Amino acid sequence: FATERYVKLELLLTDTSGLKIPNTAITSKDFLVIPKNYITKGGDSGEDGILKEYLDEKGNAKVEFTPVTLFYETEDAYYIDGEGVSVGDTALLPDSNERFLLKELASLEGVYNVNKGYAVFKRIEKLFENEEYTIINTGTSYGISMYDHIALDSSSVEENDIIH
Repeated sequence: FATERYVKLELLLTDTSGLKIPNTAITSKDFLVIPKNYITKGGDSGEDGILKEYLDEKGNAKVEFTPVTLFYETEDAYYIDGEGVSVGDTALLPDSNERFLLKELASLEGVYNVNKGYAVFKRIEKLFENEEYTIINTGTSYGISMYDHIALDSSSVEENDIIH
């Protein structure tokens, strides 16, 4: 039997440190991309949002503060999502008459964080990946951190699902 024994061995020549998550937990989601200067603080709680321009029933132009959630930021833009904003909406620049049409969608990879009892999408940055798991960066802005609970199978969860 000594000639029929095999040991599966995998050599990793680089050292990567981060959080190890199963590949089944990873999903992607599309976000609206908007320039940073169109995001403002408002509402009763001082949350992030946009000044959304729309037409009322009589055809008059109205502007209202619409809260959004920031998921990622680049040098000049935010990736946003939220109830009340979609492709085709117009954002007004604060203290100006400049307008921006929300038309660009970009996809981000992430996992569903379930710390609060419901699924919330959080962005990830991959450092290493194989067939079974991925090592992701810790301390990612708008991402997950050590001891966060995630959904292990993203195909069985949708955003805002209540987790029992």
